[in-house]
Amino acid sequence: MIKDIPGKAAMRLLVTKPTMIITTLHPSGVVNAGVFGAWTNLSGEHVGAAIHAGSHTYANILARKEFVINIPGADLVKALAVLADDIPPERSEVDEAGLTLRDGAAVKTPSIAECAAAVEFTFDREVAIGSHAFLVGKVAGGWAREDCLDADGRLNIFKARVMKDFKYPQPLYVLPGEVVEG
Repeated sequence: MIKDIPGKAAMRLLVTKPTMIITTLHPSGVVNAGVFGAWTNLSGEHVGAAIHAGSHTYANILARKEFVINIPGADLVKALAVLADDIPPERSEVDEAGLTLRDGAAVKTPSIAECAAAVEFTFDREVAIGSHAFLVGKVAGGWAREDCLDADGRLNIFKARVMKDFKYPQPLYVLPGEVVEG
């Protein structure tokens, strides 16, 4: 079962910095998806990601002023290789990977239904950094699979089986292991 999470409460789904999939819409309406491992929470409402300024993801975010961060579990590791491939804008990486789209709640850009969670953003600002841009988004809402949430509404990294890229650009990922309490 899916739990919708309104507004900035959806930021609680992004606390562990796992590998993410950003979905955007091409001008034609075709869904674009890219895999990213470098991003950060900037505030209780903002997230930032370094995105190559020549990519479809970058162009689509600037054109549509929105994007979705999808958090995949380890069961989608094979799909990540497809999503990371260079697929022309008239074809959807999501379709190529055999994944299912879920309509956005607060934005028009859809999310990926097979993911553990997704957080919707509107574009806030851009900072140019060499061949990349640091794009900042403001949270609009999101959703999570209820079986992947802790009692406090945060993503349970063990139940969701979130991954972190380990040896980019090689498709090697690590799952969370031991938790050390301080």
